[in-house]
Amino acid sequence: MKQSIWGACALFGSLMIGGSAAWADDRPDLNVAVTLNPPRLDPMAENTNVNARVMQNVLETLIRTDSQNDGALVPGLAESWSRVDGRTVEFKIRQGVTCHNGEDFDATDVAFSLGTERFMGEEAPGWAVAQQYLGGLEAVDVKDSHTVQIRFKDRDPLIELRFANWMTEMICQEAYEAAGSWEAWVKGSVGTGPYKIGDVVHGDYIRIDANDDYWGGEVPANSVTFKIVPEMASRIAGLTTGEYDFITELTVDQFPVLDGNDELKIAGGPIRNIRVIIYDEKNPQLQDVRIRQALSLAIDRDLIVDAMFGGRVTVPNGLQMKIFGDLYIADHEGTTFDPERAKALLKEAGYNGEEISYRYLQDYYTGEVDTAQILAEMWRQVGLNIKLELVENWGQIEDVAEGRGIFNWSNSAEYPDPLGQIHRLYGPNGWFQGNGTYESAEFNALGEILKVGETPERIEAMRGMLEIYERTDPPGTYLHTLPMFYGVRSNINWAPTDTGFMDFSANSLSFSN
Repeated sequence: MKQSIWGACALFGSLMIGGSAAWADDRPDLNVAVTLNPPRLDPMAENTNVNARVMQNVLETLIRTDSQNDGALVPGLAESWSRVDGRTVEFKIRQGVTCHNGEDFDATDVAFSLGTERFMGEEAPGWAVAQQYLGGLEAVDVKDSHTVQIRFKDRDPLIELRFANWMTEMICQEAYEAAGSWEAWVKGSVGTGPYKIGDVVHGDYIRIDANDDYWGGEVPANSVTFKIVPEMASRIAGLTTGEYDFITELTVDQFPVLDGNDELKIAGGPIRNIRVIIYDEKNPQLQDVRIRQALSLAIDRDLIVDAMFGGRVTVPNGLQMKIFGDLYIADHEGTTFDPERAKALLKEAGYNGEEISYRYLQDYYTGEVDTAQILAEMWRQVGLNIKLELVENWGQIEDVAEGRGIFNWSNSAEYPDPLGQIHRLYGPNGWFQGNGTYESAEFNALGEILKVGETPERIEAMRGMLEIYERTDPPGTYLHTLPMFYGVRSNINWAPTDTGFMDFSANSLSFSN
């Protein structure tokens, strides 16, 4: 380990100018205990919360979402932007931005980031996620060294939001080409962010180092190391002794341990995400919609929220969030808890206790193991035979279809619109239809209305999609708003975001004595 944060804070914690740290040559090295790290270091290769946690400190977007200001859109790598028409936006790229390898970042890097070698096109490694996020992208036109126009095939009211969120992270062309292959690139991608990839030992830790040429000013930490510590007790112990400065996936039952220690504090809460479980329709038992309906009806969501989270998260009103504004349907009635109806449906379906697998990870999601056990018991009480399968990594869930039945997921609202959640994930370009775990022509038709309709038509389309998702043909079911709780050393001033991203820039991080 490098020097402790304590010595650094004693020396430099009081040197604050305009909210940013005025560091001398010495800054603290932060240590974050996590349950899991991304094996590949480009979001195009791995669209997960753990990837975002690390990589959004390394790679940046054209527009930035200010999580400390109600999600306001503020300049990022683009210093300004303007609509050319309903499907085209022009970006003025910030001058004086330097990539981690020393090259200048300009409009050609924007075009390359979204081009066929990395992102767009069936041969591109990022094509699967590209369709979810920028499936309507038609062209990227470089007008000059610092001006680029991005055009979509159809009118799109969300263009600006798309370029302020996941999967529009920019990379540096020369560094990508120097890597020689996609496999080499994902071991340590190069961008423009406040931190750059340092030392990586997969299965153990990832260290990101301060980018001292960062266009956004001083970077408050010398380095941040994400150390894999699967066991909650070990994370708590390390935080208590000062070995770790942050711990992730803190569970509510551990709050009293931190509350009783003046050197520690709790941060975080529900993020812009809903915890769900997924039903694989390829599984012989789950092809019958009545069994999927029974699985959903057998879940007492309020009990899970109370037992697991002490009421600190909520049961959403269907697969929707209030950040959708006018498209949030307040009078929608979500999935009910009705075990007797679940039993009746299983009987109608002729279910005779056939085994259904349920795959989950070791607390990738907060309280994931305990939640899986609670769900299995709820399903057992209505007559379902659930085989719990604890797996080691996401590949064993996503890539091994044989025997897969139920598995865990979460649904981020990447944009404050249903197109950023229910349609992105369950529509024709989403992971589930793309991998054959779900298909619905009716759902897709409503999605087309959601994409291009006026507000009243969009609301009715959303209402129909919720009805399909929750009742008539469920591809899964929601559980509760997803929390992200952290344990933090008390001398660290840190503002968590409303996503899984841990922001270690001067926007969110400073230190006290």
